Amino acid sequence: MNDHDAHKEVPWRLTAGSDPGVIAFSGEIDFSVTPAVRERLWELVGKAGKHIELDLADLTYIDSSGLALLLELRKQLAEADRTVAIRSISPQVRKLFNLTQLSDLFGLPD
Repeated sequence: MNDHDAHKEVPWRLTAGSDPGVIAFSGEIDFSVTPAVRERLWELVGKAGKHIELDLADLTYIDSSGLALLLELRKQLAEADRTVAIRSISPQVRKLFNLTQLSDLFGLPD
């Protein structure tokens, strides 16, 4: 591995938001990173309360594996009597949510 590879930026990031229960996504999520995203997501969900809000404002791309992960999150939270909603979303990801008719499932703001 050369120095360039060592400092190569990860194409995605998940962080706890400034408000309790907020999980912020940024970058690009596709099938090649979904397993790592899943691991980080469950770590953050474990520290969050009953209601979780997703901040997707800085998410520039998500493919079907990423959408499947969000649906899995919603299902598992519902089974635990917890909820999830989208707080904010980037225009390009909003188009995908509208196209796949997932907007209502996540309480997507207008």
